[in-house]
Order: sequence, then C-alpha cells, then structure tokens
Amino acid sequence: MRVALAALATLAVLTPAMAGVTVIDGDTVDIDNVRIRIISIDTPETFRSRCENEYQLGVAAKNRLIELLKSGEVSYTPNGVDRFGRTLATVYAGTVDVGAVLLKEGYALPYVPGPEAKAQRLAAWCSR
Repeated sequence: MRVALAALATLAVLTPAMAGVTVIDGDTVDIDNVRIRIISIDTPETFRSRCENEYQLGVAAKNRLIELLKSGEVSYTPNGVDRFGRTLATVYAGTVDVGAVLLKEGYALPYVPGPEAKAQRLAAWCSR
C-alpha cells in the first residue's frame, strides 16, 4: 500500500512539497511522524561517522535526498520494520524511487546484512 503525503518539512529548506517530512540522513526520513528507513540501501553516516570522508559523503547523500524529495509529491510503500523500530519502505518523489536514484548516482550502496558486508561498505567510504 502506498501512503501519499500532502507536504514535507526538512531541516534544510521548507517548501510546499516538503511540509511533513524531515530528512534525518541519506537513508532515513520522518514522514508525518513515521521514522522511515529507505529499504535496500545504505548511505554513509553523518552521526558517529567513522572517518572524515564518510561524514562528507554522508552530507552529500543527505543533500541529494533533500533535492530528490523536493521534486514531487512524497509517498512511500511500507515493507516491514527494522530492529530499531523504523518502518522499512520504498520512498518516492512523484513516481521516482529515491533509493534507486541514490544507488544509481553513487550516493548509496546496496544494503546487505551482516558484519562482513558492513565492513565492506565502511572500507568503500573510509579507504579514500
């Protein structure tokens, strides 16, 4: 089921298309007080990042997500809950899957569970 939103709010710039949405980082948003983790992707951390490069890449991913969400009506399709109680969902701006765009443009890596996969993502972000 797709949940549509009338508006979004972000920590950056409030626009009519962005009332009700707060961008937390490159792969997490609050939409009408529902904490949503974009499913199947992982972006670099901006909070407790493990190196300066990860932080810089995380800020870039967050900014790109804000741009994408400003481009159309925001909606999401829930698909479970993660271990932190966040709703796992595909998030859309209009008809655009923002997670797929973040992957295609290199702002995110595919999410694969497990410590080995996490170490590989961290190496990609911090080995530069």
